[in-house]
Amino acid sequence: MKQEGNAVKEVQSQARPVMPLELQEAEKLRVDRELDKAMSVCAQFMDKNFDFVPALVLAANIQLDAERYGSAYVYILRACQLAPDESVVWNNLALCYQETGQPEEALKCFIKALNRDPNDIFSLANISKLYNDLGEPLKAINCIDKAMRLNPKLMEARYNKGIALLTLGQWKEGWEGYEFNLGKHKGRRERVYGTIPRWTGENNMTLIAYGEQGIGDEVNFASCIPDLQKENTVIIECDHRLENLFRRSFGCKVYGTRYKKAALKWPTEYPVDATVALGSLPGFYRNALEEFPGTPYLVADPQRRTMWRALLDSMGPKPKVGLTWTGGIRKTFRHLRSLELADLEPIWRQDATFISLQYIDALEDVAEVERTTGIKIHHWPHATQTKDVDDQAALMAELDLVITVQQTAVHLGGALGVPTWAMIPKTPLWRYGLTGATMPWYKSVKLYRQRDKWVDTVAEVARDLRKWIAEKEKK
Repeated sequence: MKQEGNAVKEVQSQARPVMPLELQEAEKLRVDRELDKAMSVCAQFMDKNFDFVPALVLAANIQLDAERYGSAYVYILRACQLAPDESVVWNNLALCYQETGQPEEALKCFIKALNRDPNDIFSLANISKLYNDLGEPLKAINCIDKAMRLNPKLMEARYNKGIALLTLGQWKEGWEGYEFNLGKHKGRRERVYGTIPRWTGENNMTLIAYGEQGIGDEVNFASCIPDLQKENTVIIECDHRLENLFRRSFGCKVYGTRYKKAALKWPTEYPVDATVALGSLPGFYRNALEEFPGTPYLVADPQRRTMWRALLDSMGPKPKVGLTWTGGIRKTFRHLRSLELADLEPIWRQDATFISLQYIDALEDVAEVERTTGIKIHHWPHATQTKDVDDQAALMAELDLVITVQQTAVHLGGALGVPTWAMIPKTPLWRYGLTGATMPWYKSVKLYRQRDKWVDTVAEVARDLRKWIAEKEKK
């Protein structure tokens, strides 16, 4: 999941006490997430009012919300030229850099914002998120504490502190901050089922547990469902790609309707007492290291496993090793988490059969390797680019080992109990912590941390793989 927690300084905070009515209307539309209409109103105003800084800031805010970072950059860069002494313009320019994976440039702009206003709580909150992204949680906490002294209710600051504490393994305090943005930010959108209240921890209830983040997050946080089921009746709403896998694994009612906006009928068919987001469950069940069981909790389809077993066996006796090399999207730091398939040559040149687990089309990549080296890396789109994760889960469950970058395959491999080696960037997401070769969520996952260049990490994995293959040959 993207680490949300940016605070966009609103246009009302500009020095001008009264905003033109047109911009007030555009801001209301922005808050209501009618972004195209908001931009249209704002643009009409700017047609007659060139270089009006509050309009430029608002236009940039709208484009940031719409994830149109190039357009936002143009507007806010012009605002910086016109009002270089205003912290808000530097704060929002920093956001453009931050959201497009340019942390060094973002840090420069945040510092400029704070030089102009050391008490700018928005810049303090945002620079704390940047420090989290850079793997410096202690620096993040210093900025957050100052922001919270100025405004204890600032949601982004409290959430960012939660992320920093989770990175440091301070689970109980971290979950308290993590929970604070549920329903208050696009990163964790609360699913509302009529008037059914949030769950507050009581047992002997009928509960809807719903996913609210990315598919990897859903898999990860689903590790808490068995705990929830011990004393409650649980109904799950999830990404449709997980529906079959979750239904088999947890033996309860599961609906893959998470993204359906129309009114749902199925919640009315049960005497539901409360609802809970999957990302909220660790706050009830994972408040100390010893509360992480780390054991498998997903069950792959036996029939599909049999199918994959037959195919894999037909490929000879060599160990079957799954492989990924890209993870995330641009705003979740794909460039930090991803490699080229050619970068993994010390791995895939070894005496094993390699299977691509890429969730994007990898046919061209594997064809290039085969064309230039004669080595075949198998890629079956129906297994990894499917709309049903059950397909990939069954394949992974039959592999001897998975070697992956930081992506959903880490969670799926760990949840299935498959031996998984994960190559983690120098600035990993909070789940992976900052040190160590293990993570509390999964006992079957081993972490290989990038210390300098990826080539060193790949070499370490290749060395261990060589030893692993040799051990298997002895058996």
